[in-house]
Amino acid sequence: MKHLSIHNKTNILDRIKQLTLLISLLIQGTFVFAQNSQNKNAVPSISDQETIFLHSNTTTFLTGETLFFKLYCLNPLNNKTSPISKIAYVELIDSEKKSLQKNKIYLDNGIGNGEYFIPTTLKTGNYKVIAYTKWMLNNVNSQKHEIDIFIINPFQTQEPNDNITFDIPDPTKKTTAIQNINSNSGNDKRIDFEFDKESYYTRDKVNLKLKTLTEATEKGNYSVSIRKIDQIPTIKQLTASEFAKKSAESYVNTPNTFNYIPEIRSELITGSITSNTNRDVSNKSIALSLPGKEYVLKIVRTNAQGKFAFLLDQFPNFPNAILQVLDDKQNDFVINLDAFPKFDTSSLQFTSKLNLSPDLKKDIEERSTASQIQNAYYQIKKDSLVTEAVMNPFFSTVEKTYVLDDYTRFPTLKENIVEVIIELYYRRNNGKYQLHVRNLQKDLEIYGPPLVLVDGLLIQDPSDLFDYNMANVNKVSLITEPYVYGPNLYGGLVSFETKDNEFSVNYAKKYLKTMEIQRPNPEKIYNNPDYSAGHKLQRIPDYRYQLLWKPNIKLETKEDNLSFYTSDIKGDFEVVLEGFTESGQPIYVSKSITVK
Repeated sequence: MKHLSIHNKTNILDRIKQLTLLISLLIQGTFVFAQNSQNKNAVPSISDQETIFLHSNTTTFLTGETLFFKLYCLNPLNNKTSPISKIAYVELIDSEKKSLQKNKIYLDNGIGNGEYFIPTTLKTGNYKVIAYTKWMLNNVNSQKHEIDIFIINPFQTQEPNDNITFDIPDPTKKTTAIQNINSNSGNDKRIDFEFDKESYYTRDKVNLKLKTLTEATEKGNYSVSIRKIDQIPTIKQLTASEFAKKSAESYVNTPNTFNYIPEIRSELITGSITSNTNRDVSNKSIALSLPGKEYVLKIVRTNAQGKFAFLLDQFPNFPNAILQVLDDKQNDFVINLDAFPKFDTSSLQFTSKLNLSPDLKKDIEERSTASQIQNAYYQIKKDSLVTEAVMNPFFSTVEKTYVLDDYTRFPTLKENIVEVIIELYYRRNNGKYQLHVRNLQKDLEIYGPPLVLVDGLLIQDPSDLFDYNMANVNKVSLITEPYVYGPNLYGGLVSFETKDNEFSVNYAKKYLKTMEIQRPNPEKIYNNPDYSAGHKLQRIPDYRYQLLWKPNIKLETKEDNLSFYTSDIKGDFEVVLEGFTESGQPIYVSKSITVK
């Protein structure tokens, strides 16, 4: 067999690296085309715009209650769901125009939903909930959406201010919590719903039938909210129909500034690196790990200014991130992540007045008591998270795995390499250990060192593993072929999986930037108690004012059925169906039911 000379090996390595770089550049250069050809998720042109319609379950909340909301990211010209953004941002703004809470919401074909628990730290007053995407911030005339809400904190002494009064209101001008009862505002009789009974008792089952009134099935995306009516004032929200009309009338397209990169494929984590020693920050590899059993590893290159961007998938939704610069002198660099997009709140207007009259004392006390009881039993009736998709390691189809319990256990990595993991070998150079992957047909060293991972954390210095207690390691997986990951070429791959997946907790290096990044809110399945025969909730109080919040209704057939149970609360409840058809037609239907 003819062996390659050192000179030939070097030429081959250089050519491979050049080819890898060329492929990387081509991928970056055709980024626009690639997104354009996949589900029409094209990089938006200067004329592509989007807007957001947001509606909530109500607009007046007591501390301890939950604000539920639904997002529709739409094309403002036709109200069809927008394919541009995959992430929306929702903020709670107080009357001083300060942002109190920022959330990311994952958009599935333009649709998202979430909730916000109203803490007792908030004062009574006026607030706004605003929603936008990064792409919308590039156009000053983009129609971001805002809703005005009142928050009442019954545990704090209230002082009058410009937006709160304590006068007894004029009964002829009394604002109630219900609007458009028994109406199909702007609906054109497309969808309606009916109940199986005229009234219900407490803990009674309610059957609700959704019906398409047109010849074609009105497929779309809708929400259903069922909430008790009381006398506490609320602010009327724009319905989907009113929003669509306003959006069409006020739409203005202006040139984009492109200050923000649109999140077309998934969530973007962006940042930059700087150098303490004035080293070149361009074309540096940056690794981001979200360690765990189902981990995330991303590697990207910086541009000429040292900036980088990571695309994170929806699952797994881990927030604990570890970033590092892949370089022989890692400590010379500092990694800085970009902050949340900055929404300009200066133009927000707080004009609504919250009128707290003595007549409302009973309603506020009853709602506050109900909320406290519900929160006290939350662990019994809590919501559940949508099951995340199981994510296999990116190399899972081609690796060879050693489950160490299948072999005689050895305490050190050296002993395991000699006795068990025959595809691995090590060398020591200048006091440092180096790992190498053995391939009898190929010299993998010409491709560089292998990619070494522990629970998804990239290890730049394998010497750190030679003192690690291998009793904590569950299995070792290897790839014994040249391996390209991200922009880099490796001489194989070695992945260690620990038993508790907590290796990164105690692995401290100066060049590792460990931080918590805010991820999109996980999708929930909201609790809906079952009081059918044989249930186990007889002794558990049920003081739900919000009987049902169902944010993802598709209506894929001519009729659809919903069922839920009433609570221990008596009175009138408003039932609202709202959303948009696939063709962009707004839907709003409101009716009421009585619980005796």
